[in-house]
Amino acid sequence: MTVKRVLFAGEDREIRDFAAEAPRFLGDTWEALSAATGEEVFEQLERNQIDVLVSGSALVGRDGADLLREVREKYPRTVRFLVTEKDNAAGLLRSANDVHRFVPSPIDQKELGELIQSSLGLQEMLANEELRSRISAVRSLPSVPQIYEKIVAELKSENAPVTKIADLIGQDAAITAKLLQMVNSAFFGLRSRVESILQAINLLGLDTVGSIVFSAGVFEQVPKIDVAGFSIERMQVTSVSVGARARLIAHVLGMNRRMTEESLMGGMLHDVGKLLMLQDFQDEFVEALRIAHERSMPLYQAQIEVLGVTDAAMGAYLLSLWGLHDSIVEAVARHHRPSEGALPGWSPLTAVHLAYAIEKDESDNIRDEARSALDMDYLNAAGLSGQVPSLKGLAAGATA
Repeated sequence: MTVKRVLFAGEDREIRDFAAEAPRFLGDTWEALSAATGEEVFEQLERNQIDVLVSGSALVGRDGADLLREVREKYPRTVRFLVTEKDNAAGLLRSANDVHRFVPSPIDQKELGELIQSSLGLQEMLANEELRSRISAVRSLPSVPQIYEKIVAELKSENAPVTKIADLIGQDAAITAKLLQMVNSAFFGLRSRVESILQAINLLGLDTVGSIVFSAGVFEQVPKIDVAGFSIERMQVTSVSVGARARLIAHVLGMNRRMTEESLMGGMLHDVGKLLMLQDFQDEFVEALRIAHERSMPLYQAQIEVLGVTDAAMGAYLLSLWGLHDSIVEAVARHHRPSEGALPGWSPLTAVHLAYAIEKDESDNIRDEARSALDMDYLNAAGLSGQVPSLKGLAAGATA
C-alpha cells in the first residue's frame, strides 16, 4: 500500500490541531507531517515526497502565500492549499496563480479532509512523474487576444449586461476554467458546485470577476504556432460548439439541470489540454501535430506516441487540481474513447463524447462508422447506438 503524505505548515493553532486530528479524517493511507517555519517546510520537502501542502496564511517569519509561490517553483508536483480568512479577497487574488485550492478559516475539518483525499485527481491516468510536475506548476492558460479584449472592454463599461459578459467568457476556455476554479474554491464556502458561468459571475460579482481577468499573469497571449491543420481560433470555436451540442444532447437524454450544465462546461473545456500543451509543451505538441498530419491519424493517438498521454488527460489533470467537479473532469479526460474507462450509464461524459464525435465527423466529412470518432462500444453499452442518427440531426442545429 502506497502511503501519501500531507504537510501542514503554520503557527496557527487550527493548523496544529488539524495536523493532530488528520489521521482520524484521512485514514491509514495518509501520513500527516507538520512544520511551523518556512525552513522546516523546505526541510520536509527535501526529506520526503510531499503530495499535499496545506499552509496557513502565516508561518514563523514567513508569509504563507509567498511560501507557496516558492514551493510551486521548487517542488511543482506538490498540490498546494492555502488557508486564509474569508474577508481576504485581495490575498486570494494575489495567490491565484500559485495555489491550487483555497480553504477558509476557521477550518471545517471534515471538509478539508475530503479536499485532501480528492486532491490528487487523475494520477492513475497520468503516471509520468515529470508530466505531473510540469502540469502542477502551470500558473495560467493562454487566452485568445480578440476574445480577451472584448471581455476587458465589457468589464470596463459601466452598463455592461452580465449575460453578455457571460457569453463572451464562455467563448474562452482559459478564462472559463480559471473562473470556475475560483468560484468553486472552498474559500467561498459554497455547499454545491457551480458549473454555470452566469451563476459564477452572479456569485462573485463583476468587481471580483474583473479582478480575476485583469490580474497580471493570469491570462497570457496565445503562443504563435504555424503548423498545418491547426488553428487556435478554430479550436476555440469548436469548443463553444461542442459545449452547446453537449448541453442539447444532455437535455434530450433527460439529464437533470446540474448534469446539463456540467455537459456544457465539459464540452467547452474538452480541449483545454491543447491550450496547456501550446503554452508549456509546445515542442511536443508541434511534433504530435506533424505526426498526425503526415500519417493521417487522430491527434490524440499521435500525442500518445510523443508523450505517452493525450492532451485530454493532461487538461483533465489540471482541472482536477483546480477543483472542478469530477463529472466535468471525467468528460474532458475520456471524451475521445469513453469505453476505455468510463462506467456504464449516462453522464455528462456521454453528452460530451457524442457532441465531440459528431462535431469531429462533420469537420472531417466522415460518414462511415468504421472511420467515425464515435465510440460505438461505449454507445452500445449505454443503449444509445440506435439514437445516434436522431441525435446527429438535433446536434446539427445546436448553437452556443
